[in-house]
Amino acid sequence: MNQHKIFFVIITFFVSTQVSYGQKTEINLDVYSGSFSFTGKGATPNSFLVSSPFGSPTTSNPYGTKSGFSYAFEVQAQRITKRKNIYGIGISLEELTSKVNITGMVLSGVDVSNALTAKGKTELKNTFLTFNPFVGHRYSYNKVTFDLLTGLDLAFCLESNENGNATATGLDLTAKSNRPKPSIDFRPRIQVKAEINKFGFIAGYSSGLTNYQNGNNPKAYSSFLRLGFSYLLK
Repeated sequence: MNQHKIFFVIITFFVSTQVSYGQKTEINLDVYSGSFSFTGKGATPNSFLVSSPFGSPTTSNPYGTKSGFSYAFEVQAQRITKRKNIYGIGISLEELTSKVNITGMVLSGVDVSNALTAKGKTELKNTFLTFNPFVGHRYSYNKVTFDLLTGLDLAFCLESNENGNATATGLDLTAKSNRPKPSIDFRPRIQVKAEINKFGFIAGYSSGLTNYQNGNNPKAYSSFLRLGFSYLLK
């Protein structure tokens, strides 16, 4: 399915939620942070910087199993039926950052390479425009409601940037570059929200199905454990 068809399906789904009868409509503003990292054989806790006279320094493998600071803003529209079933869609802008420790440098010249022990880190920041169609069910206890949701993140990657720095004896090396990125990351998501008096607390998890590594390298997949707050606008 190409991107135009995906957008058509999303828009059709959203419009259909607005023409249903006998149901309650809610619009929420959500703010998330949490832990974003990579999993799979192609993800790593440690890597090294590579420098050559023919280009800027880069991180050998920036797909870290450690998390940097991540955040997201989401507008979510949902319908609640008379039987408390839920269906809807969320649209969010995500800045998700993973981290890898730098333990060495490889300095390549025309005729020789030199390996050094180093200390530092590289952060890989990925920016996404994400659509999240979902379904679920609402449970109530006294004045508190609990929404249990499951859906799919259609995360369009706008850019992927590495920012690394490491030091060795008498040497400081910085790596800043745009990295190859997937056009879209498919992430199944589960999420629960507890709400009272228009304010809610959210916990969720998304597990990516898209490989970020290139060629014959071992595969690396995204993982995002999210925590956040929600406010009921309507």
